[in-house]
Amino acid sequence: MNKKIIIIFLFILTVIFIFIKFNKDIISGYILTKLSKWTDRTVTAKTIDINYSKRVINFYDLEILNKPNFYDKNIFEAKKLTIEIELLSIFSDLVRIKKFFLYEPIFFLEIKNISETLENKKVTTKDNIGLVEKIAKQTPPKIYPLKKKDKNFLISNLNIKNSKVFIRHPNSSVSLVVNLSNMSFQNTGNADFKQIKKSQHYKDVLKIILGDIYFKIPDMKLRKFLKEKYKIK
Repeated sequence: MNKKIIIIFLFILTVIFIFIKFNKDIISGYILTKLSKWTDRTVTAKTIDINYSKRVINFYDLEILNKPNFYDKNIFEAKKLTIEIELLSIFSDLVRIKKFFLYEPIFFLEIKNISETLENKKVTTKDNIGLVEKIAKQTPPKIYPLKKKDKNFLISNLNIKNSKVFIRHPNSSVSLVVNLSNMSFQNTGNADFKQIKKSQHYKDVLKIILGDIYFKIPDMKLRKFLKEKYKIK
């Protein structure tokens, strides 16, 4: 084979490799950034694999960083997250995700009592998801300014398998481990009525998960404590 042809062939292969790597970094980085924005936490993954023909992205050893001054490093971990996404929807106002499968996810819920000052004996209860304080203060929902365009998302099929939660609370020095139910949801996200007429907001899904956690807890005293703090009905 002619040397010139070999050089051209190698050059083309190099360009293709760079193009694939560049697109992988853009797509995976975009999704991690959006997940970080939606969860209001830093989201990372150890390795990322993209199958362009199937439009499937696999994130391995996914982690969501915990708040400062809490015991565990992460608030969430998962062995694997599989996403099948409509790639062109990334450039639209509604990101469409056909499949969102979580394998062996672990949630870390920590509730603790904090004394405001040494002189002031008043104790405030806080958690690492920022929910207890909102409920205690009973603050009205935050009103955000209207935007000309808002990037929303819709998950057609959400599956959570083999999940568990570690619960740390003031009444025990060790965390309680609770195995959760396998769950499946359809049309979940934050799309508005104009975009999707029938959908379930992701915050409602979180409430269902919290309910599953509550009813799986064997310790009745802890149930009473959580019911009081989270106003569970």
